[in-house]
Amino acid sequence: MVHAPDDNFQVLQRALADRYELDCELGRGGMGRVYLARELQLDRPVAIKVLLPERASDPGARERFVREARIAARLSHPHVIPIFTVDESEAVVFYAMAYIEGHTVEQRIQSAGRLAPAEVVRLLRETAWGLAYAHARGVIHRDIKPDNILIERETNRVLVTDFGIARVGTTGSTGPSLLGTPEFISPEQVSGKTADARSDIYSLGVVGFYALTGRLPFDGPDETAILSKHVTTPVPALAREAPWVPRLLARVIERCLHKDPDARFQSGEALVEALAQLEHPRAAPLAVRAFFMASRQLSGPSLLYGAIAGGGLAPLVLEWTTQPLLPLRLAAVGLVLVALLLPLAYMTWRVRRLIVAGYDRDDLVGAIAADLARRREELAFTYGTAPSKLETRLRIVAWAGVACMAAGVAFAGLPWWFLPAAVPPLATTAAGSVALLAGVTARARTEHRTAPKALRRLRFWQGPLGGFLFSLAGLGLRTVRGMDSATV
Repeated sequence: MVHAPDDNFQVLQRALADRYELDCELGRGGMGRVYLARELQLDRPVAIKVLLPERASDPGARERFVREARIAARLSHPHVIPIFTVDESEAVVFYAMAYIEGHTVEQRIQSAGRLAPAEVVRLLRETAWGLAYAHARGVIHRDIKPDNILIERETNRVLVTDFGIARVGTTGSTGPSLLGTPEFISPEQVSGKTADARSDIYSLGVVGFYALTGRLPFDGPDETAILSKHVTTPVPALAREAPWVPRLLARVIERCLHKDPDARFQSGEALVEALAQLEHPRAAPLAVRAFFMASRQLSGPSLLYGAIAGGGLAPLVLEWTTQPLLPLRLAAVGLVLVALLLPLAYMTWRVRRLIVAGYDRDDLVGAIAADLARRREELAFTYGTAPSKLETRLRIVAWAGVACMAAGVAFAGLPWWFLPAAVPPLATTAAGSVALLAGVTARARTEHRTAPKALRRLRFWQGPLGGFLFSLAGLGLRTVRGMDSATV
């Protein structure tokens, strides 16, 4: 937003007249104001941030502003706005940085209401990349919020700005005065504890939640209520607040917003890696792949077990209903229960192992879906997406055989005086056999081209039975995901 010139604008113009030509005021914040100007010597546009006069009169605030601006000026990264000059005079304290023509994330959210998940993933990843660079050099931003993240209009590049309240390293706390924006501040900053890279990750998680839903995770009538919620109130579940958000992205945001810094991503690099995996999924984690592989290997034995158990259930049920001796009836009931519950117990045990390893239903479904997509892509390349000529002809033969068999059955009672009596039944049987053989062959070709087993496996684990197995296996367990980004 461009503001009309005021007395501060005139004072600044006079103080910087030999170096800059001020154009207009671009924005205002709690510590200073930002002006668009032209650097006279290099003839380039710059953005100048000036410490507010009431703060500039405080020697401590003035010294900290200059010191931390000079620290931020050391940063040189594609996703961090570069600072060109840091200076002070009797009238003003300021720094000049690159002018980025575009808009803030706050302006983007205000215009769109909420952002698409894919856009949020890119926004968070590029911001986390810039923060990771700063963190590696001992600089903590401490005020990550949508107003401090810019989107360049021409390239759509995301840049972090305003390291004006950053401090070097992780020593020291926030001190008596709270530094940061209440809606986006981390719990440890509210509590006056040490703020480090994980504090910036928490604030970035709030930005992600806000961008995806158009609402803040914590709101209240005043700053005190908001700050208290950051410390004590659980974060609203994204699955409930924004069911359209992919579960894996929601999980990344929820991990960023954990109250305990040790449970968050431990570095900007870890967050970048997790977000990059959402954009370009890699192979599923080992435990999930092992579960998936074992499921495929057990498909044959499972069918055999089903056939044997199915054949034995009828005699056991008959024994239970007709046997006069109670012990034998109870034994029959026990065998029936074992036959039915043994597969359930074994599947529950396997799912429980997966949960203990730190993975859940979404991980398994994601691995199956990725395998199905890859399999279909390979089949489409090999066999095409449409039925082959052989498959089409087999279907025609199958339907023709069914039609001939139906005609033979329908006209079985008519006198076929010109044919021997055995011919019509034999022709009907032959037509049925041909129809069956062609139909089975066509179906086999179709399954070979479309991978329906993988689709049925995906639907099973996505459906209520898959959900029931994970709920049953998770009883008494508290899932603890691994701290490395590979578990996300």
